[in-house]
Amino acid sequence: MIRDYSPEQGTPSAAITHPGYFRTEAGTLRTQVSALGGDIAEIHNQATEEDLRTRAAVKAKHGVPTLLQELAVERGMAWSDIARLVGVSVSAVRKWRTGGDATPEKRRLLAQLAAFLDLLEESSIEDPAQWLEMDLALPSDYSVRAVELYADGHMIALLEIAGQRRDPAHVLDEIDPQWRDTRRSDIEVFTATDGQLAFRERGGSR
Repeated sequence: MIRDYSPEQGTPSAAITHPGYFRTEAGTLRTQVSALGGDIAEIHNQATEEDLRTRAAVKAKHGVPTLLQELAVERGMAWSDIARLVGVSVSAVRKWRTGGDATPEKRRLLAQLAAFLDLLEESSIEDPAQWLEMDLALPSDYSVRAVELYADGHMIALLEIAGQRRDPAHVLDEIDPQWRDTRRSDIEVFTATDGQLAFRERGGSR
């Protein structure tokens, strides 16, 4: 049985005529490209984080009423979402609207949210506030809204999704490995007897 695939010694270009040469070289190149791609992605994410911080610092120079005007009136965000994403109650936001003081940290979070919406818009998201309310592009059995990832601190991952550089399911695999068990929707879409799509509770009568 032939097991020695080595070329005869002394033959011209013996190394590159070996059957496994190109496979080995291609494998090495794939490894190098993969590592380089990971390095580039990390550099890009770090640059995005710095850009977000810089923009937030600029916006934080404005007062809380100005930031709320931008978020709620100009961007159309719901007051409840603003409150949730900066970690306060709706009544606290209501007080800010009427001249109440916000802590420096809450002011920074308002500025960060406004800066984040700008970055979403630059990622070709026409209505960033509405996009945050939408479900991510996942299989129909699952329902995860973009705003949930923001609330959990995954802003850079969301920008990767918005820029179509990463698949939402792959992002969730990294940040929440159990999401397929914990994030499954209780509602399913089905085709009714009239041929139209309809909704029902999962496991309900068919």
